[in-house]
Amino acid sequence: MHSPAFFPTTTGPDYALPELLLPLKPARSALTVIEGLDHQLGGGHKGVQGFLTGERFSFSKSSMYSLDQYAADRIGNETRFPSLTLDLNGSNSWSWNRYGVKMRGIGDPSQLFDMLFKPLLSNQKIQATTEINIEQSVLDTIARSAKQLNSKLGSQDRHKFQEYLNAIEETSRRLNRTRYWIGQDKPVVADAENALQQKSGGEDRRYLTMRSMFDLCALAFRTDSTRIVTIHVPGGNGVLQLDGISDGYHSLSHHGQDPDKIDQLKRVELEYIKELARFIHTLESTPDGNGSLLDHTLIYFGSGMGNASSHSNRNLPVLLAGGNIKHGNSLKYERDSKPLCNLYVSMLQWLGVETDSFGGSHGNMSELF
Repeated sequence: MHSPAFFPTTTGPDYALPELLLPLKPARSALTVIEGLDHQLGGGHKGVQGFLTGERFSFSKSSMYSLDQYAADRIGNETRFPSLTLDLNGSNSWSWNRYGVKMRGIGDPSQLFDMLFKPLLSNQKIQATTEINIEQSVLDTIARSAKQLNSKLGSQDRHKFQEYLNAIEETSRRLNRTRYWIGQDKPVVADAENALQQKSGGEDRRYLTMRSMFDLCALAFRTDSTRIVTIHVPGGNGVLQLDGISDGYHSLSHHGQDPDKIDQLKRVELEYIKELARFIHTLESTPDGNGSLLDHTLIYFGSGMGNASSHSNRNLPVLLAGGNIKHGNSLKYERDSKPLCNLYVSMLQWLGVETDSFGGSHGNMSELF
């Protein structure tokens, strides 16, 4: 997000919505804009990859563990899908499991629709169950051999080897959970196929994909198919099909204070905010328990790059919506006064995860929650 057009110029409840956030005007009482938060990871793209982890990316580290997967490991066993990691342009994500392995993103709305709602045929159930049984048999054999080896290791090697044993056990639990859900019918939603948007004149495929993803997310929450979704919006060099856009997004983000590039950049980003506003309206219009789906859904929108033109990861654009928390304000924290991971601790606590720390946190943000 182009920061001068994203952050309000004043704080408090009477702030004027900045240019990029104008589409969110109908929802301003249910959102909070926060300035001054980041992970202090240093500049560049390796800092971007730590957006959800609070850890600077390195090939030699295994400590990358993202907010969504941390939560999924603790509450994800209550739903068919512990979490959904989505990508607007392929199979990437900024989600990392507990072993520091990047999660594969789902980039095709049709694939996501099938996962959520397409019933499995009887022969598909049999085949899937057979494959799980084979995998479980292999795991059992590996586990027996591993335990025999474990007894022969020294204390230092045994500690490291325990991580391997834990991974085997975790995979076994995942297989058992998958076996259970194969036997459960998928939810039937009459209007589900309407979420698959058809291309119309003047709209870029990326925004239509984003709209479909958001609609399917709303249906996934509505049917309690999952409670955690992450959508990755990539940069890239492709020229988006929007009026007045003549350069690729990545090039525009490195604008060098060129007024024409900044104007094009804001047009591109404004369309993302319009889709976000539409998603918020969808949740607000969907009854859920004693309120709306928006009341029971916490939306976190942001970027791992604060100023792409200078490759800065400081002062990241952050916006919260929904969740029935203390909204309606523009907040600004002094530089380095609060790590972004403080917000992550509060988000996890909101989800019901019992934790007092995450990444480089120094506490939480109880003033919001």
